[in-house]
Amino acid sequence: MSAMNDKSHNADSSREQAGPESASQPVEQSSRIASPLIAGGRREALGDEHPLGAGSNSISIDEYANALEVERSSDGESISLYVHLPFCPSRCLTCDHQTSVSHDVRQIDRYLDAIEREIALVTEHMGRGKHLQQLHLGGGTPNYLTDLQLVRILDIIESHFKVDEHTEASLEANAHRASLSQLSLLHGLGFRSLSLELRDLDAGVQEAIGRRQSLPVVRDVIESARSVGFTRVSTDLVYGLPRQTTDSISATIDKLVGLEPDRISCFTFSRRPDRFQHQCAIETRLLPSLGDKLAIFSRIVDGLEGSGYEWVGLDCFARPEDSITQAHKAGTLRRNLIGYTDKTGRSLLGLGSSATTDLSTICVRNQSSIERWRGALEKGELPVRSGLRLNPELRERRHALSDLMCNLHGSPAQFAESLDGDSSQSTLRGLEEDGYVEISGNGVAITETGRYALHQLWGDASPSYRWNSLI
Repeated sequence: MSAMNDKSHNADSSREQAGPESASQPVEQSSRIASPLIAGGRREALGDEHPLGAGSNSISIDEYANALEVERSSDGESISLYVHLPFCPSRCLTCDHQTSVSHDVRQIDRYLDAIEREIALVTEHMGRGKHLQQLHLGGGTPNYLTDLQLVRILDIIESHFKVDEHTEASLEANAHRASLSQLSLLHGLGFRSLSLELRDLDAGVQEAIGRRQSLPVVRDVIESARSVGFTRVSTDLVYGLPRQTTDSISATIDKLVGLEPDRISCFTFSRRPDRFQHQCAIETRLLPSLGDKLAIFSRIVDGLEGSGYEWVGLDCFARPEDSITQAHKAGTLRRNLIGYTDKTGRSLLGLGSSATTDLSTICVRNQSSIERWRGALEKGELPVRSGLRLNPELRERRHALSDLMCNLHGSPAQFAESLDGDSSQSTLRGLEEDGYVEISGNGVAITETGRYALHQLWGDASPSYRWNSLI
């Protein structure tokens, strides 16, 4: 196996405003683009009451099985695989993933038993031996698993898919659980990319969100990861957190740049206690105002670009030599539920509770509840909860808008049908009216104002903007 990719996050509300150049223009004007055509945002799970988002509907088990059979016929095409491991030793107050706090090793073993059933069932329809261009373990906290459990999950995957030196293998990790011996094991299993969730490095902000990220520990983990052979270490940076200010974020950026991560994914946070009750513990008076939030993001952009990182797509900063930076410059960058990638294959298979699968004809979401997900598998059924059917027109329009988000521009041919169709008034024409894109004979391009606004809008936390059905 080889390298990897990374991940993404959320935002404040559908009434948020654009970037620094248009701070008086409500993003609410662009709510017209909340359709299954947008690409952006993050991968986190929704509650059972919210399926895939706008345009989603009931998908039968047979429809999902038929979509997998279609993939069987595409011999020679690589796919990406995302495995959701929802277990954590504790829960951060900002968490909006489908997670389970557990200290029972047997509970995780039972989950892996179900993963083994699901992968066998999926490959029964899709076919075994397909090459993986990407493999990503997400969570939860994947490195919360024991060494034996980590070995087991890789053994399950490799017995059903082809994993080799061309596979980009990555996982999310908690620095305080990443020992040198564990990092060595992970490297031996083929992982070459590590994604550390930091949120913020300011002590006051960490206290307000219930996290503990010691800078010396994080530095030691990054150095250890590089010493054992990891070729890419990524981190996140979240703005809109309690007690966060422009001054505190500047100090955090200085610390973060000193750690020399290869990629930094920048996300925006919104407090949603109606969906995640533990977020009630975050005091609203400590949250930055919308104006402060926009100023914080502007400071992040200036600080990271001024430190040698390049702004890639809408929400990632990477080194100039990074493969996604080069793809962004070449106009060939793509994005899937794992993150930005220079890989060409678009099909992604999601395994585990709440995981999303995105294939050529369908988007499918697994049951979010571990019990319902496992119960379906114990009956020999694919654990589908909801989905979105993709006809050729919808699929191409999704791809065009995804490429626009990644590369900031698109050719006239990519958008000809969208511009001519009735739906254009609810997507590109609407964005043009708001000043977020420019449409000309050369195609469609995101404006500077649009880059700030769409960073928030397409990653918004409200269900209508969730991108897990919109890639």
